[in-house]
Amino acid sequence: MRRLIWVLAVVFGIASCKEERPSNVIAPDKMQNILYDIHVSDGYISTIAMPDSSKKVAASYYKGIYKKFGIDSTQYAQSMSYYYKHPQDLDKMYKYISKRLSKQQKAMEKADSLAKSKIKVLPAVK
Repeated sequence: MRRLIWVLAVVFGIASCKEERPSNVIAPDKMQNILYDIHVSDGYISTIAMPDSSKKVAASYYKGIYKKFGIDSTQYAQSMSYYYKHPQDLDKMYKYISKRLSKQQKAMEKADSLAKSKIKVLPAVK
């Protein structure tokens, strides 16, 4: 009986050591969608030549993303801090994001090639 109690105590002790995600940290599924939107926005923002303009546009885009997902910049920053300390979780998210971005790029390249193939060059009129 003592042995059973000892084994149960050890099992419960080990199980309780697993760190759970704090309640203020954004869930991985939601976080990967937020990160995806942020990276797509960053891609657009990087094309803006004026640094001051790009900062204003970035702030506006980020605010829209936070609103879309029902979070604020503080919760985003706290979540990123948590995920930086848990790189295995962040790695899983970025694998998903990378696949999603690649899929989107392929779809855009296909649409672009279809559009180019439909464009016919007319001979110059003399």
